Amino acid sequence: MLQTILVVEDEAPNLRLISYFLEQQGYFVLQARDGLEAMELMRQFRVDIVLSDLRMPRMDGLALTRHILSRLPSTPVLVMTAYAGEDIKSLSELRVPVLNKPFRLDQLNSEIKSVLGSSRITGC
Repeated sequence: MLQTILVVEDEAPNLRLISYFLEQQGYFVLQARDGLEAMELMRQFRVDIVLSDLRMPRMDGLALTRHILSRLPSTPVLVMTAYAGEDIKSLSELRVPVLNKPFRLDQLNSEIKSVLGSSRITGC
């Protein structure tokens, strides 16, 4: 069975590129443009990992991450961002990995495999 990745990104070109790449790597990909859309998809589908941008309209990646950790703590989250600051510190305190933009697609694939692998080992 394919692993499901929920990609949450408000920039349409980035969403398309990341989704296409992940599909080519053998994942089933769901797409959302903000945290609210992501939460709705997570009510409908089982998700193996959430790959979320940090800064988005309506509900940002930090609020989404907190929501996921409080309600679905076994679902790993990987956050992408081009920004540093308090949000990054908060994510670090939550033990959520951060992938700094811009990144190479092979870095993304490696991070996803690492997060999925560690979630299986720890039983998260």
